Order: sequence, then structure tokens, then C-alpha cells
Amino acid sequence: MNRLENADVAAIFQEMADLTELQDGNPFRIRSFRRVAQALATLPEHVATMLAAGTLAKVPGVGEGTLTRVREILETGDCSDHAALRAALPAGLLEMMRIEGMGPKTTKLVYTQLGVKSVDELEAAAQQGHLAKLPRMGEKSQAKLLKAIEAFRRHSGRIRLGDALPQGLAIADAMRAVPGILHVELAGSCRRRQETIGDLDVLCAAEESGPAMDAFCALPQVGDVIARGETQCSVHLASGLQVDLRVIAPKCFGAALHYFTGSKMHNIAIRDRAKRRGLKISEYGVFKEGRDGEERGGPGEFTSPGGAAVKAAPEEFLCGATEEEIFASVGIGYIPPELRENLGEIEAAEEGRLPSLIEERHLRGDLHMHTQWTDGTASAREMAEQAIELGYEYLAITDHSRSLTVAGGLDEVRLAAQGEELRALEAELGGSLRILRGIEVDILAEGDLDLRPEALAGLDWVVASVHSHFNLPEEKMTARVIRALESGVVDCLGHPSGRLLGQRDAYALNLDKVIRAARDLGVAMELNAFPDRLDLDAPHCRQAKELGVAIAIGTDSHATWHLKKREYGIATARRGWLEPSDVLNAGPLETILERRRERMARLCPELLTTSPRTAAAPPAAPAPARPEPAKPAKPAKPAKPAKPATPAKPATPSTPARSSKPARSGSKRKPA
Repeated sequence: MNRLENADVAAIFQEMADLTELQDGNPFRIRSFRRVAQALATLPEHVATMLAAGTLAKVPGVGEGTLTRVREILETGDCSDHAALRAALPAGLLEMMRIEGMGPKTTKLVYTQLGVKSVDELEAAAQQGHLAKLPRMGEKSQAKLLKAIEAFRRHSGRIRLGDALPQGLAIADAMRAVPGILHVELAGSCRRRQETIGDLDVLCAAEESGPAMDAFCALPQVGDVIARGETQCSVHLASGLQVDLRVIAPKCFGAALHYFTGSKMHNIAIRDRAKRRGLKISEYGVFKEGRDGEERGGPGEFTSPGGAAVKAAPEEFLCGATEEEIFASVGIGYIPPELRENLGEIEAAEEGRLPSLIEERHLRGDLHMHTQWTDGTASAREMAEQAIELGYEYLAITDHSRSLTVAGGLDEVRLAAQGEELRALEAELGGSLRILRGIEVDILAEGDLDLRPEALAGLDWVVASVHSHFNLPEEKMTARVIRALESGVVDCLGHPSGRLLGQRDAYALNLDKVIRAARDLGVAMELNAFPDRLDLDAPHCRQAKELGVAIAIGTDSHATWHLKKREYGIATARRGWLEPSDVLNAGPLETILERRRERMARLCPELLTTSPRTAAAPPAAPAPARPEPAKPAKPAKPAKPAKPATPAKPATPSTPARSSKPARSGSKRKPA
């Protein structure tokens, strides 16, 4: 079977829904395909495992037809229904639907009314003003679409790290099982954990290249072989991703791994440093540089990783088996791949001040996730059980607030009811996990928060995020975000730039001003670990670190298995030079709660009468637990949020206006 991931199989069902809608197909069939796509994308195990065990058939919405299609997809990479739907329409329509704002309805409109069937034709029609004349379009929509096309072209040809890395790791694991292969590593931008990847580079160390090449070409993931030589091979996977294999002699493996990992500017700087020492570094190793067999600058000497001085004759191979030897040859210690961008890492290594980068094991909790109360697929209990399995000490439940109607956002009544349930769940868990009562509250167009400050003050953790009005000018957007942070009840700014990798550019926002405001106000900046966001990006993480602003790594999970996507947040944090001390949820819960109390005492002391609980352990006697409804229509009557005796005028209106309809996203889980 082809080792397609759950997301790959889900994407085929999502595409069948889109294609059926383009062809005016049965609405029931369209909804069925979409439900199956959602179910497959959030499975707790790999789809092939569940299919073989018979548990896939028990998933709601999965019938015999779906099982047949899934089996065919896993065996061949596609299914006959999908192929038939694709054959009935121009191939360019699918590419058009990857542009933000081009859903099935709009794509069908421009195709049937204007005959547009490719991105190039769509761009030409917009530039000539034809789109503005269509129903439900207009000049404004046409201008937005031109910007979306420009963004699409910038991102085309690259895929997200979260899509590429699992495929690369699966290939590396398969190659490690081949007899005669001594080492296997991913290289290139994937090893440096860049947020998007062009193609995958795989390096193998072996004395004989033939067995490795044969095994690589025979992998079930491989769709077709592009080219094959004696030690190099390029293939396209069934997913469309290109993978290049190089088989390296073991004595050169470290040099090749360093060379093909990059970045280009890092490699140039290392080679220049070597040249000043009379050495030459290439993908084949470290050599004493000479001219016509003559020495240049006397006998070569460098310090090995073990500390011994090594001398070499002219043009003699010095070392290359490990990356540590490469760095030692130029007088510095090992530099982690995520830092190799020639942005000061070489100087830091020379001076002994490289950061001790954060690792997954340092995280003690997750501070951003959603449950069935809004648009999550799991209950709070299921999320808590997964967190315990991951070794967490605490987590924050942060469902959406009311303005995000597409997600079933919480009003104050439902928020209070959820809080009661979370208290009961925490007590029932007997102290094995602390559960913070939180919310991801919308920042409205003028900077007001979606719920009253009094309601938010009674929570343990508040993430504030922009989910609407993305097109404000930079000055207004910046003032909007900073005003929300100034409320005093916000602990963290969620996915600060608003970008969706490969789908939507960041909105106009002066992040330098926002980060400095966060520092002054005692608000953390989120590093959203979900692979289509990775927001803050690495450069702004590094800026936040330098300014002393805490980073909160949150997975923005909407399913239990999403919690494991913390690895992508960690990867971005490492690229941003972050250490455990820079990350809020690498520290104890007491620090998180104390930061909130201190900030509220400084910025909104009148709200401290409804301040969050202390960090003391929950009561030992568990309260009776209620079944957790997905969207409870009539929750138990909660106590109304307490109001201060003499409240100051709140920063936000008591009944803020609702935001406009949230923007649609093309992400597989439709992040807001």
C-alpha cells in the first residue's frame, strides 16, 4: 500500500466534494464527501491501521462506499470516482480553487459565465475588469482576488513543513531498514525545519550504492522515477512531492550532510572561515588547501572533537565522517541545523554563547485548544486524557467566543457553563492535570473584545485573536490589536500575524510595535504550532526573545491528535533561538497565574474581585460530572459573572457590536 497520510486521503474526499459541487451534483453526496473528509482528517490513528482493524467502519459517516474508496486510495493513490470527476472538468479549475476566495461556487461562476479555466485566465479576466461585472462580485472583490492570485503565485511550488516532514521521516525510516545502509538523514530546508519545503533531500551512508538505489525506487510511496544515476536518484511520490536521494561514502557522510543541509549563506561563511585556516571544505570532506601539490601556509592543523591536534600533508583528506568534525575543523562547536542561516550562529558558536534550544520534553502544558463546545472534534475529557498521555502538567481549554458564529462560539452563559464542567473534570482527575478555564476571544474591528471584561477577568487564561476584518490599514490594525492587549484581561495574543501558509498572507500589522506593547503590558505572544500557521514566525520569535517578551507555544488543537503537532511549534521556536526560559509553558503553572494577577492588578485592578483561582491544587472530592454536550442549548444556570462594587468604565462596550461574517479558509480544518 502507498503510505499516504490521513490528510492526503481526506484531501481526496474534500476534492470529490468540490468537484461534485462544480458539476451541480447531488447536495447529499457533496455533504457526505465533506463529512467523510472531516472524519478522516481527525482520526485518532492512521487510516490504514483502522481499516485493517475494522474500526474505520465504526466512524460516524463512514459506510461501505467510503471503505471501498479508502481501500482503493491506499492501494493505488486514487479512486475511480475521484478520477472520473477530475476527467469531467478542466484540470485548471482545481488549481483555481486553491486561491483564497475561490470556492466551488465562485469557481463555477467564472467558468460558466466567462469560460475561465486556469489561474492565468482568471488573472487576465480580473485585470480586464470582467470579474467585476459578474453577480456577487464587484470592483472590491475583483481587487481582492488579484491580490490573492499574487499571493498564490508566491507560494506555489512549495509545501508546508507539516505536509513534507511526515513523508520524509517515513522514507528515512524505510531506508534505515535496508541492509548495508549505515546512516540515513533528511537534509535541506526540511532538516533546518523551514516553514515551507520545495523538495526533500535524503542522504544515505553506504559502501555500495546499488542496494540503496534499488530499495529507494521500490518504495511504495514512489509514483515515478525521474532520473537515476550511480549514486543519485530523483523520484516523484504519489503525493506529487519530489525526493532526491544521494548515497554517500561513510567517511564523507558528515561533510555531505552539512553541505546539503545548508543554508547556502551558512555554508559560504563556513568555507570562508576554513579558507582563512588554509583548509578547503566541500561535500566530500575537509582538505588541506594547496596549489599544484604544494603546501599553502605550512602544515595543516586542527583540533578534533576529542581535543587532539591533527596534522595533515598537502591535499590530504583530513576528516568528514561527522558534522562535529566539520565544525571542529574551523574551530567552533556543533551548530544545530535550525540555526544555520548565517544570522550570527557562527559568531555565537565561536564565543560559546549558542542558545540551549528548547525541546519537546521541556513543554509542561498546552495553552490553546478547542473542544466540542465549539468547533473541536473531541470532548474536554478526551483532550485532557491525551495531555496526560503526553506528560503534561496543565492545559488550557480555549474555545472560540460568540462572534465566530461559524464555529459556534461561546457567549457568557455557555462560557460559564463550560467553566463549571471543567472544574468538575479537573477535580475528577484527582490532581493529575490542571485545567485552565480559558477562551480564544475575538478582537473586534475597533479593538474591543468580544465578551465583557468582567466575564474574561474570571477566567484563568485568555487568548485574544483577530478572526475578521483582515484588510484594515496597518495603522488601524496595529492600534486595534494593541487596544485589545491594553484591556488587562488578555494573557496572550493568538496567531499574531494572521497568516495561513500557502493560503493567506499576514495582514498589515506593525509587529515591532505590537511586540513592544506586549512587553510593556506583560502579555505573551503566541507561537501557534499548527502547521498551516507557525505564527509567530522565527525572526519575530527571536525579536521577542531579545525584548524579553514571553512566548506561549500552543497547538490550536481541534482534535486529540493535534496536540502532537507541538513538534512544529518547537521547530519554529528553535529557529527563533528560543530556550526553555523564553517559553511560558515550559515553566510552572504558578508563573502563568501569577503573571495574570500581576498584570490585572496593574492595568485593571477594579476587576480583581473576579480574578482567577490561585495555583493551589483542586479539591480532592470530585464534583459530579455531567455529560459534555457538543453545543449545549440549555446549560445549567451558572452564576452571573461578579461585578466590582465600584467599577471603572470598562475598556469595551457592555454589548459590543458583532463582527462581520468570518472569512472562509481553505485549510483542511478551516482555521479561523
